[in-house]
Amino acid sequence: MTHRTTSRALAALATAALVTTALAVPAGAAPVPDDEATLVVVPLDDRPANVYFPQMTAATADVATLFPPDELIGTFTTPGDGDAVGQWLLEQDDADGYVVSVSMLAYGGLIASRTGVAATAEEARERVSVLRELREQNPGTPIFVYDTIQRLALSALGENAELYYTLIQQWAILTDRVENLGHEELRADLEAIRAQIPDDVLADYVAARERNHQINRLLVEWAAEGVVDHLVLAQDDAAPHGLHRAEREELRALVAELGVQDVVQIFPGADEVDATLVSRFVQQRNGTSPTVAVEYSGIPGADWVAPFEDTTYEENIERHVVAAGGTVVTRDPDIRLMVNTPTAEGGDRAADLDAFVARVAELQAAGEDVIVLDALEVNRAERALTDRLEESVELASLLAYSAWNTAGNALGVATGHGFARWSYLESLPADVTAEEALEQAQVHVSYLLHRFVLDDRWKNDVQPAAYAAAQADGWNVFGLTDEQAVVMEAFVAERLVPLTEEFHATHFAGRDVVVLPGVDGVSATIGDLVSTHVALPWPRLFETELEPVVALALPAPADPPAEVPTDEPTAGPEPTEEPTEAPTTAEPAPAEPGPTAGAPASGAGPDRLPATGAALAPAAGVVGVLLLAGAVLLAVRRRALA
Repeated sequence: MTHRTTSRALAALATAALVTTALAVPAGAAPVPDDEATLVVVPLDDRPANVYFPQMTAATADVATLFPPDELIGTFTTPGDGDAVGQWLLEQDDADGYVVSVSMLAYGGLIASRTGVAATAEEARERVSVLRELREQNPGTPIFVYDTIQRLALSALGENAELYYTLIQQWAILTDRVENLGHEELRADLEAIRAQIPDDVLADYVAARERNHQINRLLVEWAAEGVVDHLVLAQDDAAPHGLHRAEREELRALVAELGVQDVVQIFPGADEVDATLVSRFVQQRNGTSPTVAVEYSGIPGADWVAPFEDTTYEENIERHVVAAGGTVVTRDPDIRLMVNTPTAEGGDRAADLDAFVARVAELQAAGEDVIVLDALEVNRAERALTDRLEESVELASLLAYSAWNTAGNALGVATGHGFARWSYLESLPADVTAEEALEQAQVHVSYLLHRFVLDDRWKNDVQPAAYAAAQADGWNVFGLTDEQAVVMEAFVAERLVPLTEEFHATHFAGRDVVVLPGVDGVSATIGDLVSTHVALPWPRLFETELEPVVALALPAPADPPAEVPTDEPTAGPEPTEEPTEAPTTAEPAPAEPGPTAGAPASGAGPDRLPATGAALAPAAGVVGVLLLAGAVLLAVRRRALA
């Protein structure tokens, strides 16, 4: 996230706090509260997926995140400063944990990592050696590290980008099939593709692959030595065949040889790993580890390889769950992971979706913790599924939801958020009050609203309209000029903000959310949508920032029982020399909105709320604790970026 948009979001949160209290957020950088864990995150780059997603995932579990300053991590085609990021990382020696992207540390970010000119192999090795120093400085602090196995294609940037994107991808696939697997019948095709790629383009691509693979081998060795506590090597966009396949198999063989299968995970993905490792930190800190049972809407994960991936989805799920600190089980789980997959050939899609959504509603009614993962379509939610979910499921009561980008990305985003929220509720001390836990519930609800609107309304409605509008003017949607970006940012905001407001009013406002779990638990009522920040983080239309802030209110305390009059005289109070204040009458605050007419009630939860669907007493006033604490905390976290 850029400093520009971070400042906008910070201002919105501060304004929200002032709505309910007279306390202002200090203008300068504020320290993280002493009782809060601090997790240092070196992100893959500055897009929302790598800053806002892990930030909110951590905040749902009362963990503050600290990111390098904006000027160090770069933006878009401007790479980060790996040397400066490494120095900054070593200065954060009082953190409770570290999540580090080697792509940022060694090369300056994901896009830079795909180019050979970002760093030589020697320069990359020198930069990542910072991890050894970090371990020496912090021998008992968890250090979670991840890198990518380079994707098949180049980044879609610059002149002839789309042409080279496709040609390089085809060349990498054919090279693997011909040179590694002996498919000689494809050699003529390989040579024809090769003839269309300039020598310098191909040389840069190959140099980047070789350098990155060397660094990944080094990281596996360091995991075996204990330099790294947990390592994820995420396979960026791929296919069953390609140069990555041989690299992946070599890395897996090295993992087996060194006996580090428990501390190294290799799976399809990339942008979601920040959030995945945030969850792992939360589990380790809280001493929790969720068990997860998986159910599918269509094809079982064992029989499906998702687009841009090279392993079965069942395997990808299991590896993501382990990386996030959980375990896949077949019975009596802590969490139900409900996964939307394709319908089998010749099957009835509508029937599959109807049964799937009915099962989600059934689990909610039984008080189960449910995550909905829509893995079907690339870069967007399946509208047929979201329509049914909106009609039959209490969306605000889900533990998490995602349909973002690839199936692996959606998997890590959903499980990261859901696992972190579950861990927070499971590990709350018995003496924590509802007021103290309210802030985390507000963050959770705000982020859950973000997920639905971003993955469905943005991807299915606003983004296609933005693409069409920009292309009608002859603009490149993946490389807007500064002036074009201003125009398109306004276009996006004018459409996405009202859709966010509508979704909140229809599916969130007036619903209840868990604040304290258990039979005698406490819930809060979801109130107003206080603000919605929308901006383009990069000068392109592939992603947008969307940061809604939602208010919550605890139920009004019960009135004390009225005194029963008696005939016996009662003694008056002892006289005092201190004057007694005259009684005051508090001005009533506006009532929170009630449930939308006709909406189904939440299911009762034996391990969460005594009766999630039961209407709570109307709030006598909006509880300022939530917006103040939530706004101040997120402001502190945002300021840490500066």
